[in-house]
Amino acid sequence: MWLLKDTPGLFTDLYELTMAQAYFRQGMNETGYFEAFVRHLPPHWGFFVMAGLREVESYLREFRFAPQDIEYLRSTGIFAEDFLEYLSRFQLEVRLRALPEGTVFFPNEPIMEVGGPILHAQLLETYLLNILGFSIIEATLAARMVSTARGIPVVDFGLRRCQGPISSLRAARGGQIAGFAGTSNVYAARLLGMPPSGTMAHSFIEAHSSEEQAFRAYAEMYGARAILLVDTYNSIEGIKTAARVAKDFLGQGIRIRGIRLDSGDLVELSKFARAYFQNKGLEFLRIFVSGDLDEFRIAELLEAGAEIDGFGVGTRFTVSQHVPAIGIVYKISQYGARRLHKTSPEKQTHPGRKTILRTGSERYEKDTIGPFDPDAKDLLQPFESAEPMPMIQQRLAHELSHLPDPVKALRNPASYLVEWAEA
Repeated sequence: MWLLKDTPGLFTDLYELTMAQAYFRQGMNETGYFEAFVRHLPPHWGFFVMAGLREVESYLREFRFAPQDIEYLRSTGIFAEDFLEYLSRFQLEVRLRALPEGTVFFPNEPIMEVGGPILHAQLLETYLLNILGFSIIEATLAARMVSTARGIPVVDFGLRRCQGPISSLRAARGGQIAGFAGTSNVYAARLLGMPPSGTMAHSFIEAHSSEEQAFRAYAEMYGARAILLVDTYNSIEGIKTAARVAKDFLGQGIRIRGIRLDSGDLVELSKFARAYFQNKGLEFLRIFVSGDLDEFRIAELLEAGAEIDGFGVGTRFTVSQHVPAIGIVYKISQYGARRLHKTSPEKQTHPGRKTILRTGSERYEKDTIGPFDPDAKDLLQPFESAEPMPMIQQRLAHELSHLPDPVKALRNPASYLVEWAEA
């Protein structure tokens, strides 16, 4: 499990354990099938991207109840000794079907099916949803950002603002799935095999006697990797100073990589920087921007003609400021031979196990959800272990290239057709 030193059995809601004890006491051990799905798309989103299976794999592999877990449960006074003894030797027995990571999907489509003794499948609900929900948010948001950036590299800068280290890893991996060029999160870079990326902070500039001294010290240390932060004091003067330093180092055969703008009028400043660098024979200097960027701001900058070679996305990416949560749920669809469903207003479910078929060649046309057919070309595939990242990235690129453009629109996207074929 990512960053969890203890066994994950207690990472659950209490009612999962109280239901499990009731199943145990009643001898209910037939196979139950549960499915996870998302009820609605957030405003301005036309699709979701499946993600989170690498962490799911780790969770399932480590799932058990350690002696200290059993002692804690005993201390609550809720659980009987025979049930605690059962949990102490518990070994998970479930089978999963899931959408492969990088697959686009839509509301109310099953994205994962968990099958096994009902007690086993029930216990997994809470943490599976915890993993999948934010992983899907970040992969989808990253895909929107990469698409909006029109081929300009995007880098994850958001570790310091996200809600905890595990969320930062889910965010970084979502960016990786979508094709981010790197992450500032060094732990995530090591864990995920992403390029570590970063520049300097304003404090580095302020700690030196002058902006130019700071630039020269950094360039001497990092040479062609150096990116100079130019907006600590006066951005125009910072751009000119960076150019002067770059010119001196060019004379030594070193091409400084570029500059970063983190505030101010990014459109006008980037245009000024590009023209100034060209005038000074420094066309090689790249212009990177950051500072409260999201897909909407990226679109505005590019539409206004900003001269940008890279985006650093931080807070609004890793906390998903516009979409902090999605309505992801985990519902039983079958127990033994009984096909089950819910009839609650606005929360109805469809009974039985399911198969998802997608039609369309050059452009996807519709998805059809029907009764489970083991011989069909089902989007839900047996899952045991996560795929290599290049395969996931290629899948997402393929999926997006086949998704109709109106469904991918940044604002007010068209709805994709999903039909139900009931038994």
